[in-house]
Amino acid sequence: MKNKLPLSFLAKMADVIKLIGHPQRLQILEHLDLHGECRVSDIVEAVGGQQGAISQHLNKMRRAGIIECQRHGKQVCYKIAAANAITILNCLRKNHCQAGK
Repeated sequence: MKNKLPLSFLAKMADVIKLIGHPQRLQILEHLDLHGECRVSDIVEAVGGQQGAISQHLNKMRRAGIIECQRHGKQVCYKIAAANAITILNCLRKNHCQAGK
């Protein structure tokens, strides 16, 4: 039998899902998941977006605790901080693979 999830947990997950529900944010998360800690310039190049927009997405996800950043000299590097973001990505991957069959 499955247990009912607490409303507080569901509310927190709904906030995460809303935040990462933007295609470019999902691209950023996927890049970080595949490549680990990355510089902002690498993320911008990989995602193909504008520096300002990518920086805004990164800041929103950082403030929500989904990713974290660390400064290395003049470079700022980001990595995924929340395991639930990886879980959501893996669900998307699984769904994509099943849809392709």
